[in-house]
Amino acid sequence: NDDVGLDGNPLTYDTGQGDGVPTSGAGTGFPGEPNIDVTDVSESDQLGLTNVQYQQSGNFHTEQDEGTWNRWMIPGKFWDTSINTVNGDWDLFVSSGLFPLKAGQRARISMAVNLGQDKKDALRNKEISQKTYDLDYQFAKAPILPVLKAIPGDGKVTLYWDDKAEKSFDKFMQDIGAEPYDFEGYRIYKATDPAFEDAYSITDADGNLTFYKPVAQFDLKDGITGLDSLGINGAHFNLGNDSGLRHSWVDEDVINGQTYYYAITAYDRGAAWAEIPPSETPIPITVEVTGEVKMGTNVQRVIPEAPSAGYVAPTLVNIDQPAQGNTTGRIMYDIVDPQIIPDNHKYRITFRDTLLPRQNQTEPDTLKTLDFSLFDVTFESEGKIDTLILNCPKLKASEEIPMTDGFRLILDNEDVIELNQTLSGWNDDEIMPLSLRPFQAGFLVGFPNPKDYKIVFGDVGIDTSIYLKVRRIDLNPKAVNFTVYNLTDSEKVKFAFWETDGDDGVFTASYLESDVIVFMEENSEGELSPSWRFKVVFDSLHRNPTKGDTAYLYLKKPFLSNVVFEFTTHAPFVDNELAKTQLDRIKVVPNPYVATAIWEGRNFFTTGRGPRSIHFNHLPRQCTIRIFTVSGELVDTIEHDSPIDDGSAEWDVLTRDNLTVSYGVYIYHVDAPGIGEKLGKFAIIK
Repeated sequence: NDDVGLDGNPLTYDTGQGDGVPTSGAGTGFPGEPNIDVTDVSESDQLGLTNVQYQQSGNFHTEQDEGTWNRWMIPGKFWDTSINTVNGDWDLFVSSGLFPLKAGQRARISMAVNLGQDKKDALRNKEISQKTYDLDYQFAKAPILPVLKAIPGDGKVTLYWDDKAEKSFDKFMQDIGAEPYDFEGYRIYKATDPAFEDAYSITDADGNLTFYKPVAQFDLKDGITGLDSLGINGAHFNLGNDSGLRHSWVDEDVINGQTYYYAITAYDRGAAWAEIPPSETPIPITVEVTGEVKMGTNVQRVIPEAPSAGYVAPTLVNIDQPAQGNTTGRIMYDIVDPQIIPDNHKYRITFRDTLLPRQNQTEPDTLKTLDFSLFDVTFESEGKIDTLILNCPKLKASEEIPMTDGFRLILDNEDVIELNQTLSGWNDDEIMPLSLRPFQAGFLVGFPNPKDYKIVFGDVGIDTSIYLKVRRIDLNPKAVNFTVYNLTDSEKVKFAFWETDGDDGVFTASYLESDVIVFMEENSEGELSPSWRFKVVFDSLHRNPTKGDTAYLYLKKPFLSNVVFEFTTHAPFVDNELAKTQLDRIKVVPNPYVATAIWEGRNFFTTGRGPRSIHFNHLPRQCTIRIFTVSGELVDTIEHDSPIDDGSAEWDVLTRDNLTVSYGVYIYHVDAPGIGEKLGKFAIIK
């Protein structure tokens, strides 16, 4: 509610908060509660513009105060619009008054500057400004501004951002009875200029530029999709297609050396029933007259480049196999930010599982993965374990796991313990199809043991079954023509034999029924109990298994609580021996340089051509580049010393005396101590 006290903050519990009476901030230096006195701006009288003058630039003189007051500030004077104005630079002067202002009195002044593509668009924007004022600036707000990071790569740019916007609360929406937590998604914009003119391309019904066109969009899977129903003069905001949220994105449609600007915006769904369109966070970016670019937290400037010669990318070692337990689930990873991958850190992944009770007495219980946790155990010997992710239920490759320490895990879990039909089978395709399921006979239900098996067939007497009572039927021990092995633990498996066709100990199947092998293994209480039952499916076109045949039974095994993964991170580094073999990759771009390069930006010089730029790529991390004329005269020297992920140096196409170079062919020499040298040439065409 609005009963927030004198300072306007609901978290401080100050004077006036919770007393049920409006608290004004007038004369106190504090804002006070909403919609009273200084916070109720629409209570004020609107004077409007009372004097408007228009004249050619350079004719405004301030020597005489009296003249300034009489011409520019006396109410009721407006320039004659019937007088034709000549082309040129004109100044517009507006004033608003008169109103009393006593000594020491404080007054709030509100002013709106309305621009537009044309007169109609400007007047429409004026109406929006007036409505905003009438509502005391209390209107639906865009979500919290995301924080964006941009990581340059070789032919790619990786973006990642936080999730604070998803927790945005809109009090205005709550006040009108709409959903206050109305965050809907993210949009990514890309441009080669800081004004994002590349992206500002979507127009309204009158052809006025209205929206930026995103290169990527991610929204909640909530059924809210397509164009919003309200629109702005025929331009409708796209709410997404239920793609699901993501917090990183890789742009591979880039050119090394080119400067790119990226912005991530968060938007909400609005409230069509209240005629409130979706709101989107702004793209705060300004360019100073000096060319300096100032950006908000959701905007980044980045230049993709090839890394230094000898660069070895970061890796996660031993993540593909469990340190404990057995599973067919896979763990993969993405390197999101190579710059923050710690070196030689050890991590541990553990899982929790849960037993889902059987739906009826003739079905087995189901063991399912519940969630996983990630720990940094580098300093475990010192009693320090850092919990990075705790009890995360995201176990499918399609589900995004939060990034930690520069990498993001990708889990691809199995749903249940069952036979892997793709990997399992006979050594001979002529044998009848096999079947493996948890044993079930009446109320006697086996447990699905997550192991791999093989059944080897031979002569009767190769092995002997054990006793099991099933439905008042005694399955007595007998010599059989097969034996069962647990491949996971490299041990033999005890079994009972339910012979439905004959009584000779030979496993067979007929058109009526198949013999059944019941695996007998230790359950969670350490008792010998049925687990799986094996049989074949009768097929007159195939044969029974005989001596020399083997059935391979590979199971799908989820991440269970006995499974533990441990892996180690290796940060990126430069291998000098590798760098020596990569000197031939050094090149000049563009070559030839024909008048300009694609990455040369806006000219901020008042006169002249503006900056030029030639790039040297795939350089060693530290080296000296010398540029000569073909006659051997030294033109310029570049000292290159950069981070290992940037193997590029820039030359401004000026001599060491800061003079413009001539057209022609030039020789370059790269000298990298301890690595080697490279000699090459390039051409400049003007």
